[in-house]
Amino acid sequence: MKILLIISIIFISFSLFSEVLNYDKVITNLKGIKEFEKEDFTESEKEFRKNSINHPRDGRLHFNLGNSHYKNGKYEDAENDYNLALKDKDFSDKSSVYHNLGNLKFQQQDYKNAIKHYRNSLIENPENSDARYNYELTARMLERQQQQQQQQENQQDQENQEKNEDQQNQQQDQKEKQEQQDKKQEQKQEQKENQEQKKQQQMKKDQKKEDAEKMLNALLAKEKEEMKKEKMKMNVDKAKKGKYW
Repeated sequence: MKILLIISIIFISFSLFSEVLNYDKVITNLKGIKEFEKEDFTESEKEFRKNSINHPRDGRLHFNLGNSHYKNGKYEDAENDYNLALKDKDFSDKSSVYHNLGNLKFQQQDYKNAIKHYRNSLIENPENSDARYNYELTARMLERQQQQQQQQENQQDQENQEKNEDQQNQQQDQKEKQEQQDKKQEQKQEQKENQEQKKQQQMKKDQKKEDAEKMLNALLAKEKEEMKKEKMKMNVDKAKKGKYW
């Protein structure tokens, strides 16, 4: 069921009898009201603005101007004029001002402040049925909004938790990959060192073998040289013995 908000812009009919002391203000105000009733809110705004400038302390005039601003979608300007209307101690229909401020905040989905203004409207005039209806409706809207916000926060928390878990998993994966890479690098380094060590050991073996062969060859050469010298000596001795026979 579609909930319809009673957005009632309340206008106070201005009696000429209460304004006889200021003919221009009355005429200008009536022009603005006439344009407003024709739903020409741009023209009504112009007329009401003239009066509010010439009579800045008149809360009724600011209230009317705020209504035109509201209809033209100028919510900030409307709020300013409604607040100026509330400052006029002689302006009696403050319930309507608070009610329209509540409507304004409702349109902006600022339900918390809308409820506050509707409450003030009822305080000023407990018989304001529109303000009472809007107060109850806005209370339900605020509750729904808070529930949605809570759901969004819960969803955001869940998403953040999942995101953190994903990041932790990614970090863990990266850590494991890095550890594997480091391990492979260590294995390669160790393998390289083992190969280098084996190579050095082989070179030492080859060097020892080469040295042993050189030593053996040197011994063989020395032995041959000694055998050669021994043979030559024997030949010399033999020759000497044969000469004296």
